[in-house]
Amino acid sequence: MATQEHVLAEKRLQEGIAAYNDGKMEIAAEALIEAEKLFRELGDLKRAGDCRSLLADVQRENNLIEQSITSYQRAMKLYQEAGRPLNEAQAALAIGHLERQQSHLDRAQEAYERARELYSSEKGNNAQGLGNVVLALGHLELQRGNIDRATVLYQEAISYFSNAQDSINEADSRQSLADILRLARRFDEAAEAYRQALEVYQEKRDTYGAVDALSGLGRIYLDQRRLEESADYFGDAVERSRPIEYELGEADGNLGLSEVAELRGQVDQALTGAQLALQRYTDKRNALGTAHTNRVLGEINMRRGQLSYANSTMESALRAYKAIAYRIGQAETTAGLGDIQRRRGFLATALQTYNEALNLANKLQDELVESRALLGMGEVYRQQGQTGQAAVCYRNAQDHMEQLGERAGVAEAQVLLAQLAVFGGQLGEATAYLSKAASNITPVIYPVKASPLLSLVQGQLLLTQGDFVQAEEGFGAAYKQAEGQQEPQLAAEALAGMARVKLSQGELDAASTMFTEARRRFQLLESTDGEGAAVLGIAQVLIGQERWDEAVQRCEEALTRFNQSDNLIGQADTMLSLGLAHRGDGTLEEAATDFEQALKLYRQQQQPLGEADTRYERAGIFLVQGNLAEAREEFSRAIALVEQVMRTMSIPQQWRTFLRQYAELYAQQAITLVRLQQDAQALTQAQSFADIAGRDAIAQQIKAYEETVPTSGEELTEDEIRENKELVKRLGQLRKRLR
Repeated sequence: MATQEHVLAEKRLQEGIAAYNDGKMEIAAEALIEAEKLFRELGDLKRAGDCRSLLADVQRENNLIEQSITSYQRAMKLYQEAGRPLNEAQAALAIGHLERQQSHLDRAQEAYERARELYSSEKGNNAQGLGNVVLALGHLELQRGNIDRATVLYQEAISYFSNAQDSINEADSRQSLADILRLARRFDEAAEAYRQALEVYQEKRDTYGAVDALSGLGRIYLDQRRLEESADYFGDAVERSRPIEYELGEADGNLGLSEVAELRGQVDQALTGAQLALQRYTDKRNALGTAHTNRVLGEINMRRGQLSYANSTMESALRAYKAIAYRIGQAETTAGLGDIQRRRGFLATALQTYNEALNLANKLQDELVESRALLGMGEVYRQQGQTGQAAVCYRNAQDHMEQLGERAGVAEAQVLLAQLAVFGGQLGEATAYLSKAASNITPVIYPVKASPLLSLVQGQLLLTQGDFVQAEEGFGAAYKQAEGQQEPQLAAEALAGMARVKLSQGELDAASTMFTEARRRFQLLESTDGEGAAVLGIAQVLIGQERWDEAVQRCEEALTRFNQSDNLIGQADTMLSLGLAHRGDGTLEEAATDFEQALKLYRQQQQPLGEADTRYERAGIFLVQGNLAEAREEFSRAIALVEQVMRTMSIPQQWRTFLRQYAELYAQQAITLVRLQQDAQALTQAQSFADIAGRDAIAQQIKAYEETVPTSGEELTEDEIRENKELVKRLGQLRKRLR
């Protein structure tokens, strides 16, 4: 028969439970503490342990984590003294969950191992308890990034719960295994595991579990870029979450829908969805969900060109992943942070960040993140003029993407290799890469970055080949695609490309307007490199207009931008233009220094056409100085580089179009040879051009020069008049002998 003290203890315990259920936590805690004291005085250590364990639950609800852990530890001691190993194991399991919540992974593992030991000590083992332990240990190993170990533990959990005939927990374990299979890109197996879990949840009317399984299936189709199916599953998850007020399930679905929208190019919709998810995760104090969402927001805002905000949210995500020791998220977020830093012009910092992402991805065997980091590293190396290292990174990324079956990623790597080939004067190779990239983009049914990028690089190739009409079409297509897909960075680059075409055609006013608009866009995008390129374009327009002082100022402004970002490609182009501006204003010594610096950079970068242009301009200075032999040598080297590039193209018509751009170079070489009394060599040189590009272009250049040679005037001596007339006569003969 129960004593009066027992009745009072039980009454206080029940009052504590009732208050807990009503959300009156302070009253619950007070009642449970008193009940525990009474039970201990009665020597009922099991009931005392129950009171202390319930108090720990109350403290956990109040987010008093350390106090909760202490209470569970006290409960364990009471259960041990009472000889109740199962209750002790349950308390140890709860401690493990709390320690893992605080990212104290080693402490969590100790608690879980203690729980496993206690459950194993039961006669015949306690399958239910062991299932709970190994499932928790699987989560722990996943958090650490130990994918293989987590897989084994989840499989063990499935077996334990099956033996215990606990279908719900078995479904939970199966769903966790599906998460692992999805990360390993074993999509068919993962989808089957999610579906099996979903069937159980629906049969048992576990709507919460069903929502999680639907989101898992949505993630599989998202990873496979099957966007319609992905959106359907995420949308279903959101709809099922609302009636049961499952805010985390709704957040998971909204975040997934945001990622689908971002891939579709619906950036504003993606932003709204991610912000809604972030609010839900924040309200529920879900650190992992908040980190995931901040990473996605970083990606979205980077695409929108809001780089400072993108950097802030991405860093916030990275801090959260590190705080909870979630290494899988760290790798992807670090790669994203590298992209932002590169876009902002912090190339050295970006390279360091990409290396960190690459190391993390290697350890996690995450080839997708490895590929992204390699592409980013390639871009940094390209901008720094380290073309060999850039090519290695692009090719390695391409190999990874091919193994993963990521055709859009393969296409992006091929387009970047094509861009590198254009830069290096390998125009035939560039054409081949673009053709391969186009075949990989065609089957893709959703907008991808590689599409406008492909058109952009096609425009660059055609501009280099001298096909201005098609180049403008290529840049125009890139601009239209980028605008349609809400890729403002690519749209601005395409606009700058169109401006360069106008500049090459001598349409200076149109070029100036486009470069000015491109600069405005790059400023909004916080793109240091982009703004530098646009300012350089404006400087080149001013050179064409012979506004030398303004051109020098603009060149110096562009150089500042490129120096800030360590962009050696931009520095080389700027030094060449600065030399032209200085030569135009008559400061030949400064011009020569500028050209020397440009030549050094172009040779370092293995950029043959940039070197050819610089040698041509250096030759012009030698001509002004009357140093014909040096000028001839520079013209010869420039021609050799031009022809080296020309021979990389396989179509004769491309040779013709390409070489016509260099009519003035060949004409100046021929004229210089005539002035050096080397008429036969002049004819050979001029005829080599005419055989490919036709005689008219070079003949017109020679004729134009003839008309500038003075053959009369009081300022000339008779000898000078006679020499000039002889020169004009011989140049005329040269023209007539061209076939």
